[in-house]
Amino acid sequence: MKLTQSRIRQIIKEEITLVMGPELGGCADLSDDLAEWLGKTRALQLWFHGAHHLVGGPSFAGDHGILYDRIYSAFQDGFDADVEKALGVTRDQSVGCPLKHLAIAHDLLSKVPSPSMLPTEQIAVVGLEMILAHISYLEHLFEKLEDAGKLTLGLNDHLAARANEAESYAYLLQQRVLTK
Repeated sequence: MKLTQSRIRQIIKEEITLVMGPELGGCADLSDDLAEWLGKTRALQLWFHGAHHLVGGPSFAGDHGILYDRIYSAFQDGFDADVEKALGVTRDQSVGCPLKHLAIAHDLLSKVPSPSMLPTEQIAVVGLEMILAHISYLEHLFEKLEDAGKLTLGLNDHLAARANEAESYAYLLQQRVLTK
């Protein structure tokens, strides 16, 4: 009987689970949830980067150089740690697939107005709606993982920090929307 690579991987996974216990044998069942989180995060980074490029008018300097730059840069800078956390928890290389992230991001971005089609004032409104939806998604993801017993202490801390950061952006965008 010839062993295929797939069968060898399965045997190794079974052995790891036997030796380390099921809770340490990997969390591949989380792959879709965490890949969705990564895709949604990438969508925010892309949208706010576009907003950064496309704002204009009297508030240009603050919107361009401070607000949207801060938001897209944080999503961009944090993405590496997000992917590494997801890979570490799931031990599933497909979670880090950029094509998967982009497909999810494309799906989300196709449902919201592009910043290129919005007046400057509306960019902040749509951006705020997107951030609030992302916070809601993070809360849903957190609850789902917790209910399934798959929320590790480190992932708990990581997701909570990302939600905290997003709440800060919601505040900044709310202030921007109020100043119109």
